[in-house]
Amino acid sequence: MRDNGIPETQGLDGLDWFAGLAREAVGRLVSVRDEGGTEVNQAHLELFLKILASDSAVDPGVLLDTMMGLHLEPAMIACDYATEAARVLGEGWLSDELSFVDVTIRTERLHGLVRRVDEMVADTTVSKGPSALVLVAQAEQHTLGAFVLALQLRLAGFSAVVRVAPAAAELTLLLAANRFDVAVVSIGCTAGLESGVGLVRTLRLMSRGEMRIYAGGAVPVTDDVLLEKTGADRVLRHVSALLTEYKGQVSGRALDRDFKASQRSGARSALKGVSVEK
Repeated sequence: MRDNGIPETQGLDGLDWFAGLAREAVGRLVSVRDEGGTEVNQAHLELFLKILASDSAVDPGVLLDTMMGLHLEPAMIACDYATEAARVLGEGWLSDELSFVDVTIRTERLHGLVRRVDEMVADTTVSKGPSALVLVAQAEQHTLGAFVLALQLRLAGFSAVVRVAPAAAELTLLLAANRFDVAVVSIGCTAGLESGVGLVRTLRLMSRGEMRIYAGGAVPVTDDVLLEKTGADRVLRHVSALLTEYKGQVSGRALDRDFKASQRSGARSALKGVSVEK
């Protein structure tokens, strides 16, 4: 989580700015979830939140190992429990039950958990599916959702790269050196719309129409408005729509419950071949 905006420079009253920031937090932290709503075990979630708030959660492996001990698969922990925990954090901030520092620290721990599971995906298989570029627009306060989205794409068989608020020169170099089939521009707040529009324009120019460009995120505008403003090919509010469109071109990856991403000086654990259903 990052605090990028300064009220005075945006012409906003400080109280109004922080209230808006809290509203954006709730919207952005509710990451990609199943359209029907992800069902998580409440007792497991409470344990997850308790560990997340403790000093032991500095090591994401502790949180992951504890939840895996409850027979939960790594993908479910990172994609379902982490996003549900993020929603609780956002609501806690909005209701003044949690401080900015609390939310910041715990969100960073959620990032660490997602990164740990992402390492497991990278170490398990090599993607042969479409390549996706996930871009986070400027002015974003929260980037957890974008990294969860990238993880879900990798689990579905895509290769995925994430860039947060890339400068035009950085994005140009990235596109010149790599070919992407799909790009998703994540816009979480109205302040990021202008940046999102610029990202779509750069993608369109550099890809010469060969890349499918989606715009999405928690930005509080209708799909029609978002599509018109950004000039994207389509608005994407949920990963399932993208996976449906590419059905037949991707095959889901299997993660092993007992597989742990190796440390630099450690050895990998034995694989037991428990698959993750997507």
